[in-house]
Parts: sequence; C-alpha cells; structure tokens
Amino acid sequence: VGVGDSLVGRLIHFDALKMKFRDFNLRRDAHCPVCGENPTILEPVDYEQFCGVPSDPAAEGPDADRVPEISVGELKRRLDAKEALVLLDVREPHESEIAHIAGARLIPLGELPASLNSLSNGGHAMVVHCHTGVRSAYAVRLLEEAGFRNVCNLAGGIDAWSEQIDPSVPRY
Repeated sequence: VGVGDSLVGRLIHFDALKMKFRDFNLRRDAHCPVCGENPTILEPVDYEQFCGVPSDPAAEGPDADRVPEISVGELKRRLDAKEALVLLDVREPHESEIAHIAGARLIPLGELPASLNSLSNGGHAMVVHCHTGVRSAYAVRLLEEAGFRNVCNLAGGIDAWSEQIDPSVPRY
C-alpha cells in the first residue's frame, strides 16, 4: 500500500516470552524453487496430492454422506461408564507425544490401510480421533469401506477434548 517500511528481504521474529521483536535481513537465494532465477514451483501445492489425504473428506460429491460422529461429551460419558469401545488415534507419533487420550491405540493414518488386519473391535464401537477431526473422518470412511461397522469420528478431535473435557491435555 506504500505505507511504512516494506518487509521485502526481511523477516520479523517476535519472542512473546521476552516481548521483543527482532528483524533479520535475508538475502535472495538464486536457487530457490519459488523465487529464484529459475523457479520450479509456480503455484500452491495440491494438498491431496502432497499429503495423500483429501482436504475435506465429506466433500466427495453433492450426495456424499457425512461420516458418523460422536461428541467429546458423549465419549467422556461412555468412557466414564466403562463402556467397551475401541479408541483409535490416527495422528502421527510426535502428535501423540504432545497430547493423548488415555487408552487410545495409535495407528497413524498413513499406516492404517496396512494395519486393518490387526484391528479388531470385537463388535464394540470404535471411535476414531485425530487433531481436529479431518484425518479421522477420512479414516472412518476407510474403515467402513473395509467392512468395519459401528465406527464413528470424534467431532473436533483431541483439540475439542482438551478444550471441553480435559484442559490438562495440551493443545497444539
């Protein structure tokens, strides 16, 4: 907009603990695949292609059914009542180290197709969760297509669990 000092060629770092800003001057990298002399990345990366996960599993068509969901409150009630259920965490191991729900079995989404034979819910309900509910919704569809029944997605994922049920579970 032509007002103030431009950040072109600079990076600003904010340290919230010390309440300080730091300004770094950056040199242009002639070999950068985005802004270099011969750029090879000319548009944003396709999320589905890059990660292998649809950005919105429910948006596979106008008549696509939503996956069955359970609220964090209902999950808490069922866990407190000691109902037999399988809690499946499809996040990555480093995410599980940050925050987890006791009793959850960790199988990262990328490993789930190869792990289907090791999964048995013994007829019990299976609740699948991730960080916010997107990956787990995809996992629920995958499990249903593999023949699993009584499978549902934890609405809002572990983030909602931390916010609404157990604040001691770190949010990230």
